[in-house]
Amino acid sequence: MPGLAVFLSPTRCQTYRRHRTRGWGACVWIGSGLSTVASERPTDAPAGADLPAGDVAAFEAVLGVSFHDHALLHAALTHPSFANEHPEDPAPTNERLEFLGDAILGAVVAEELYARFPQVQEGRLTEWRSALVCGPTLSRVAVEILNLGPWLRLGRGEEQTGGREREGNLERAYEAIVGAVYLDQGLAAAAEFVHRTLGDEFEALARDPGVLNPKGTLQQIAQEHFGRPDYRLVSQSGPEHDREFTVEVYLQGQFLGRGQAGTKQEAEKNAARQALPKVRAWLRDQVDAPAGIEQPGAGEHGTAGGTAVPGSGS
Repeated sequence: MPGLAVFLSPTRCQTYRRHRTRGWGACVWIGSGLSTVASERPTDAPAGADLPAGDVAAFEAVLGVSFHDHALLHAALTHPSFANEHPEDPAPTNERLEFLGDAILGAVVAEELYARFPQVQEGRLTEWRSALVCGPTLSRVAVEILNLGPWLRLGRGEEQTGGREREGNLERAYEAIVGAVYLDQGLAAAAEFVHRTLGDEFEALARDPGVLNPKGTLQQIAQEHFGRPDYRLVSQSGPEHDREFTVEVYLQGQFLGRGQAGTKQEAEKNAARQALPKVRAWLRDQVDAPAGIEQPGAGEHGTAGGTAVPGSGS
């Protein structure tokens, strides 16, 4: 089995801002030697112990992976707050598995982009990789594909403050699971897991590269046909080091999308990502836009017929 050597280069990466090991870009080399980290596994975890949302077998079905070492699975789901409140529990926190999974994820995504887009230059590929492995993308996949939130092992305080929905917790758990799959079954299995869970993201990128810059794409389309999008900060919560922002985007007063993320900028991107299909549908199908938004080519006094936006509060 090919080994994995991880080197840290002094390249700052804003995407990885929450963990102290994440201030450095990870470079991965796949070699022929044995992995120096493969033997460092959690031990003595209760193999049959239930997880917060059910038994281990049920979670393995969610992941589509059957683990040989259930201790790795428990560790991948263990938040530091749980370990602090339960010192008797043998499972370590998921921080080291997250570190390992981060490197493997970056290598797998880079290889997929290299193979899938042979005409795209390095700078654009780097931009796409950063967008695919960033917190908002991974947390969205953790929720929509794997429904990880209910399975996280959290301390009481973390759970009471919304920890199961917190972007950082979901992102870190996803990466820790990638690391756990690698240690348990090797690189090929970890790569298959990444391809399967990020498959929709790769396909969306192939159909429309603009999906990785949803705010810029929405701005361009909206200003050409409807006017400038209006982003509104709806709420912000959580401790200072792990904030959660909720932003909504409107066109001429009509609700188009809502986004949540650990920064206001990422929340705006997520809101724009939700809004883009609606705006494109108006242009593609030439249907009526929401009341008050003028259709392309409408005369001075011509306005849309007033089709309401699904989910609009007005």
